[in-house]
Amino acid sequence: MASRLRRWALRMPPLLALTLMGCAATHQGGPSNTPSSGGAAPTPAFPWGGGGAKIGYIRSDVISQRLPEYRDADNTLNAENNQWQAEAARMESDIKTKEAEIEELKLILTPERRKDLEEALNKMRKELAAYRQNTWYDENSRYLKRRKELMAPIDARVNDAIWKVAESAGVDIVLDTVAGNVVYAKPALDLTDRVLEELQK
Repeated sequence: MASRLRRWALRMPPLLALTLMGCAATHQGGPSNTPSSGGAAPTPAFPWGGGGAKIGYIRSDVISQRLPEYRDADNTLNAENNQWQAEAARMESDIKTKEAEIEELKLILTPERRKDLEEALNKMRKELAAYRQNTWYDENSRYLKRRKELMAPIDARVNDAIWKVAESAGVDIVLDTVAGNVVYAKPALDLTDRVLEELQK
């Protein structure tokens, strides 16, 4: 368990990683509230006490596979993506047709006409490149925007369910074993305001 948490911690913000590593240390025999023989009880390493946080986990791949809304969203996105791919294929076919036209007429074209055709061909190539970039490769691509639009309401519903289950089960932190990140943390564990106060001293 501790080694798994260490791997997850490498991908988390430093404060949260420290929190989880502290929990792992507690469960492996680290700091606790149990007084040692002949001495006072050590100070808990974290604000929720030395017993450590209660950690649960989810498998997001199983949720996405079994939730019909995710499958419907995927099907919608795939259908639209097929349309975009068909448009790109049409543009590419037009370019090949124009290339063949220039090659076939190259012996009888005047320099001016050949220049016009080549400029038109270059414009078509640039339009195809821009279409592909804007549709798939840009960080704000049409594909990513549409995916976010379809998935956002479903993700919100799943997150709401995670919070409700975590609170009812008394879990402090919920991890996603697939993505390796925190999907729920008990608000009482948030040290942001205390850190900001400390920075202002």
